[in-house]
Amino acid sequence: MQPRSRRRSNGTNGRWIVALLLGGGLLTLLAVMLPALFMGWIRHQLQDSSFRGRLEALTGSRLGAEVQLEPLQWSGDEVRTASAGLVFADGSRAEAHGLQLGIDWGAFRRGLWHIIGAGADRLDLALAAASPVAKTSVPVDTTSPAAPALPGWLRSWLPDRTAVDGIRVQRFGLRHPDGWQLAGASLAVSHWQQGETSLLTTLQGGSLTTPLRPPAGGPALQFELERAVTRLAVGECHLQEAILRRGEAELRVRGRLRSADPAWQADLEWQRVPLAEWVAADWRQRLTGELAGELSLSASGSTQPQGKGKLWLLNGVLTALPVLDRLAAWSGVERFKRLVLDVAEAQVTTHATGQVLDPVVIASHGLLRLQGRLTMRGDQLDGQFWLGVTPETLRWLPGASEHVFTETAPDGPPGLRWTRLHLTGTRQAPREDLSQRLVEGAGKAALDLPAEVAAQGGALLLEPLLGKPAAPPEALLKNATDTGGKALESGARLLESLGGLLGK
Repeated sequence: MQPRSRRRSNGTNGRWIVALLLGGGLLTLLAVMLPALFMGWIRHQLQDSSFRGRLEALTGSRLGAEVQLEPLQWSGDEVRTASAGLVFADGSRAEAHGLQLGIDWGAFRRGLWHIIGAGADRLDLALAAASPVAKTSVPVDTTSPAAPALPGWLRSWLPDRTAVDGIRVQRFGLRHPDGWQLAGASLAVSHWQQGETSLLTTLQGGSLTTPLRPPAGGPALQFELERAVTRLAVGECHLQEAILRRGEAELRVRGRLRSADPAWQADLEWQRVPLAEWVAADWRQRLTGELAGELSLSASGSTQPQGKGKLWLLNGVLTALPVLDRLAAWSGVERFKRLVLDVAEAQVTTHATGQVLDPVVIASHGLLRLQGRLTMRGDQLDGQFWLGVTPETLRWLPGASEHVFTETAPDGPPGLRWTRLHLTGTRQAPREDLSQRLVEGAGKAALDLPAEVAAQGGALLLEPLLGKPAAPPEALLKNATDTGGKALESGARLLESLGGLLGK
């Protein structure tokens, strides 16, 4: 028989063991349930009516903007608000309608705020004009009830990482004070997680209105946006590629914009652009074709853009010009009536004072070739060219071979007769010096001929250029041998009539 004291000791030890087991079980149960209880408490805080005010204050302080949210509507783990508005310090505005997002509470247990299904039915941005006035901070409402303070050990259970599983906006609009406007596009923002310093965005569809107008006048240019991929970072926007269309024309743009300088750089490529929009009205029926080209532009601060590139005129045709009709009648070369430009291209340099096209090459195979340099300062033109024509073209032009087309172009292809051409005047009223030299060459040729040939045959030779019917070569020879009389008087009248050469 055991002593009573030993039995009492065994009973006491048993109770302590049971108590320890129960306490351990309770602690284990609490450890298991506490995260769930804590997560439930967080859910309650997010869905509390006061959370909207705290969210407005927090977002406003982070963005430096005044934020207004319509009441939040929770459905399970998803929240939606009818509209949200932001007014930034510089006056820019953002307004979203049908804004919604969801929270992945499974990721919450792993220490991650994971936002899923984020998007909006419509998002409109209106940028403010740049102002030299220093920016002022937007007052933020801090009167909303504060969230209950959490103990440090409990706060450590809150996720310390954030990830957004993309954002989609059904209709996106953007307005810029300088006249740029995008409407009706869809916007997609790629996945982002904390630590990444940029966002990848994709725009599709919609129409882009610009403040740009063609040189020939008319309404501002509008384009249909096919796609634009942009990477956004703090103080920088990198346009990876934008594809714009206007009828059959296509424009591709790549570039970068920095807000610190500010500075920007853009690479443009275009094709199938109708020439009619870029020439004066009286030239639209005379010069046809499609423009293609590439241009790299850049600017920094308040400096004027500078750039380099190349222009092409494809399927170019020059027609309905009186001088071409007369050349066709005089030379018997019908191709002059409808001059097909097999080559029409130029290297372009733009700078603060104007544009330089160098070299310019225009050619119609078997007839002529024009090459040289053209400088445009404002409306003023200054061009130095070489003009080469085939010997057959010069055959019936009096004095051209002997007195005008007598030089050798440094870089000209063989088989052509060359002369210099100086272009001056304005874009609306260009002037050239070739016509006058052709008149002088024809006058010298007339004085070099026998008097009777100069009087009659020379006049017939120049009739097509003066707007009269052309004479065949045999008629010229016959008149040259059959004519007699007042040679000097006829020759004087001939020189007087030369003022109408080339339609002048």
